[in-house]
Amino acid sequence: MAIPQEGLSVKLAQFLADQAMRNDATRPGTAQIVMLRGCRANRDGSLSVYGDPNRCTDHYDDRLVVFGLKAGGQPYLWHGRASSRPGLRWVKDPSYYHRGAPFMQPGQMLYQRGRHLTHPEAMVQAAACCVVRDYDQDGRVEFDADRIDYPFGTGINIHAGGTSSSVGLYSSGCQIIWGGWGGDGWRTFHDLIYKTARSQKLFHYAVTDFAFFGAWHDHPDERQTTYSVLRFGSYGKRVRDLQTLLVRAGYLGASLVDGEFGPRTDRAVRDFQRARRLTMNGAVTQKVLNLLRGGD
Repeated sequence: MAIPQEGLSVKLAQFLADQAMRNDATRPGTAQIVMLRGCRANRDGSLSVYGDPNRCTDHYDDRLVVFGLKAGGQPYLWHGRASSRPGLRWVKDPSYYHRGAPFMQPGQMLYQRGRHLTHPEAMVQAAACCVVRDYDQDGRVEFDADRIDYPFGTGINIHAGGTSSSVGLYSSGCQIIWGGWGGDGWRTFHDLIYKTARSQKLFHYAVTDFAFFGAWHDHPDERQTTYSVLRFGSYGKRVRDLQTLLVRAGYLGASLVDGEFGPRTDRAVRDFQRARRLTMNGAVTQKVLNLLRGGD
């Protein structure tokens, strides 16, 4: 599976729409940020699957994409080496014993400009995000054994990583770009967020597994069924309908039907998945919807 760079921003915009997620890149001076977990760039610029996104490889095995419109309306696209996963040093660190380093999960999180440690210009959370904490510190996500969490204000930022192949101590859960603070990757990302999209206050940061995006890409006839999945950060009528089903099944309070797939809806979905002995990944597929409606 290889997806060409040409037309990638259009494809990602359609993908976000199919997942009922927000797209910030709809007017001049905007930026939409997408992390493709388990993805590498090939020599011809195309993107392909690279490794298991639910394991700590301690390398930059993901790809961060930014697309949007410049002030004059011209479209742009950039992608660079990145990591959405903590470094092995933090995964094994004693300070995370019975707490677990956080692995960012597929979905959409809200970010804004802010400070990272001594660096005044990075990106910080503007709301809770969705992570799985590696409770047993084995370097892999296990939905039945590890712990789901929705941290806010704990420093899961977007910033520059290091210049070696190892993530190391640069991330204990942050989303990082390879090459250092002076590298081309961070400088390009910084300029897009702080200059090109300077009038944009909030950024809906989307995270997806490249393998899932690739399957969506390669099966256009199944995009509205098999590959149209609701997750943390989805919104709108489809989410409101999901919440209504969760209320009827006894997993969600009626006052929480608001069309926003946030922490309480995510928890309700995972509780339902546990009860039905499904993988507790918070992904609402057509099968989950059918079960909520009383089908098989």
